Amino acid sequence: MGYGGRQNFKPSTAFLTPARAFLVCAITLVCLFYALATAFQGHISGTERSASSGTRLRLNGLDERGSGKERDVSALLQPTREHWHGPEDLDAAAVARADELNKTWMESPDNAAGSWWLEPGFHLSFMEDNPPYPFQRIKHVDGKDTGVMAIIAPFYDLDYYKAELARAFFWRLKANGHIIIIITSYQEFPGRIENPYDDRHTTPQDKMIHEAVDGYVHCFRDPTRFLPPGVPRILLSESDFHDPDRRDGGGSLVPFGLPKEYDLIYSNQGGDWNDYARNWTLAKASFKRLITELGIKVIIMGRDLTKEADHDLSPLISSGHIVSHGPSTPWKDFLRYIESSRVLIAPNVHDASPRVLVEALSLNVPILVNRHILGGWKYVNGQTGAFFDSEENVVQMFSEIRAKQDHAELRPRQWFRENWGKGKATLRLQAFLELAVGQDRLQAAQELVKAKVTYKR
Repeated sequence: MGYGGRQNFKPSTAFLTPARAFLVCAITLVCLFYALATAFQGHISGTERSASSGTRLRLNGLDERGSGKERDVSALLQPTREHWHGPEDLDAAAVARADELNKTWMESPDNAAGSWWLEPGFHLSFMEDNPPYPFQRIKHVDGKDTGVMAIIAPFYDLDYYKAELARAFFWRLKANGHIIIIITSYQEFPGRIENPYDDRHTTPQDKMIHEAVDGYVHCFRDPTRFLPPGVPRILLSESDFHDPDRRDGGGSLVPFGLPKEYDLIYSNQGGDWNDYARNWTLAKASFKRLITELGIKVIIMGRDLTKEADHDLSPLISSGHIVSHGPSTPWKDFLRYIESSRVLIAPNVHDASPRVLVEALSLNVPILVNRHILGGWKYVNGQTGAFFDSEENVVQMFSEIRAKQDHAELRPRQWFRENWGKGKATLRLQAFLELAVGQDRLQAAQELVKAKVTYKR
């Protein structure tokens, strides 16, 4: 028979040859695999729907905490944000709740017994390796972790993997039950960073995170410009947590009564980033105007101008009207220079409540602040200093502060101690969190800490 001819097919009596039997078994196994996969997928979907009702799933056979207990499958899931139904601004309610916490503590037998570790109040911890920046723990005043985490800056955007790890870390923390807030202590964050020399910016996917946090501790005059709607917030800055009564080997925010050697002090550590954030352009123009018209003496902290080729200020440095100290000045000495000055100037605009303002107020030094500064504006009033807008009115506003000083009309330290400071700020932060998430969630977050859940990145 040729290749084009018709073949006569005769069925074989031995249909299931070994090859055909193997093929049938393979097809059966594939079908069984897909059936099991579909059933397992349905189980996971059902678990997602019932996770909040207590459905459990063992992860890799062992609990990460080493307790042998099964973990809630919600730890694997990216959570949806719990919608806030109260007023966005909780300032008045938080102050009232903070007063209640303080009153209860003052009347408590624990206070009378000197059990300071039971005192109420939350604060932002020092920077730690775990969690890495820009995550920072919120701790109780006794130093114990509360299970509340803060994000204090945008994620680093020049390293894709580092940024993605930070975002994944956020969702993992939130899924496991941690409370996460944002503290606006980094320029316009969470808004768009304007500093052209910055390497941290907000991306569209970060906006989802900004809406999913549990609250905002912010510094802005108009928070609607920078914060997403529908999230509780409070006007409370990181700088508010400074203790005006601190005096130890590291430095003193209690005045020593040092004589005044300088008329004006300004802080800027140099470099393009700092020069933009501290408004070096306006600072130099202001110095020239003030020295030309009033003959004042200015001290600049954080940079050694004798090593910079800055022709704008060179004549004033040579004449002794401007002196400078480099970035290696210890903090305790830096504070002494502030106290030795009559006025501190902050021409900054893109700055979220600079700590130097609080340091000056604590040392009873009035402040001259750019009216357009992002944060720290709340420290400026008739008892603490004045605003200025440009070099055109800096001489006038500086002169007004000096006149008030001469007539003993200013009381910056007393005002700050009465309105802000560590004692009030820690109580307000705890009060805000109680109002924003409830005491039950706060307790649950603290239980996570007690269970010693660890997160490796």
